Order: sequence, then C-alpha cells, then structure tokens
Amino acid sequence: MDGPVVIEYLELLAREASAVEFEGPIIQARAAGADPAAIEELERAKVQALKVRDLLKRRARREAELSALYDTAGDLAALRDLDAVLEAIVHRARQLLATDIAYMTLHDPERGDTYMRVTDGSISAKFRALRLAMGAG
Repeated sequence: MDGPVVIEYLELLAREASAVEFEGPIIQARAAGADPAAIEELERAKVQALKVRDLLKRRARREAELSALYDTAGDLAALRDLDAVLEAIVHRARQLLATDIAYMTLHDPERGDTYMRVTDGSISAKFRALRLAMGAG
C-alpha cells in the first residue's frame, strides 16, 4: 500500500472524520485511473480504518460512561437526603442518555398507577404531576 494513502486514512481517523469521508481515497484513485488491484487494496484499507474508527468510538463512549458512573457514585455518596439522591440519579441518567427530559415514576399501590417522583428537564407543572398506568411511559 502506498504510504500517502496510509497517511490519508490515519489523518481521517485523527480528525474523527465521518464514515462517508473514508470513501475519498477510493474515489480519487478511481478518478486517477488506478488498476483494480489498487482499488481492492484501498477498499481493504478503508474497511480496516473504519473498524479502528468504530473501536475508538466505542472506547470513548465506554470511557465517558465509566466517568459518569464514577461521578455519580461520588455524588450519591455525598448526598444524605433521599430527594437529592433521586434527583441526582435522574439528572445523571438524562445526561448519559442525552435526552431532553428524564423522569422516575413510582408505583402507587392504592391507585394502581404510577406517579412522577422526580423529573429533570421539564418545566411543565402538568408533566411533573402526571400519573401513568402501570407499564406506560
């Protein structure tokens, strides 16, 4: 494999390029009239580079999740108030899942439904007072 092509794939990895950008060297080689064997070698290099890209993304996500778990454990260990603990859990879940809203419902055995115990991200009083049937939500 040509050194500049290897460098190009490494540069794509280094700048966290989108998957579609990894087609660039192949498109350029075809436009330059490269022979089929060279194109096939580029295809193999692209596949390997994309595998490395996916591995790096998975490891970064795992690192972020472990860091958040560690932060959560520290936060929870410092809290003594039940409401504060539940709020911290819901807030952290919202961050980890990258959602606009997160909530925790608890079962109300007397009414046979669930009620919002903690919400994060919602400013609606109606949402915070919402009751849901068992299994809904």
